[in-house]
Amino acid sequence: MKIANVKAIVAKVLAVGVLAGAVVVAAPTKAQAQEVFVGVGGPYARHDFYERERIEAFRRHEAFVRRQEFLRHEEFRRFHHDRFDRGYR
Repeated sequence: MKIANVKAIVAKVLAVGVLAGAVVVAAPTKAQAQEVFVGVGGPYARHDFYERERIEAFRRHEAFVRRQEFLRHEEFRRFHHDRFDRGYR
């Protein structure tokens, strides 16, 4: 190869490299706001998926416990208070 051909190839490679770099720099960057989910329980980052799952499981358990307490209270009320309202059958 002649030295002129090598210089032309190097110039072409550098030109392509510079253009590729310009395209990468000019590409829009991802907004930071896209990384946060805002829901009923508050904002969660995507990498906190398992933390969100743990919090939701805890809330489901709390709802279950509240429901059980309510049912237990209703059963107590029906047995102890409503039996006097029934009269003799």
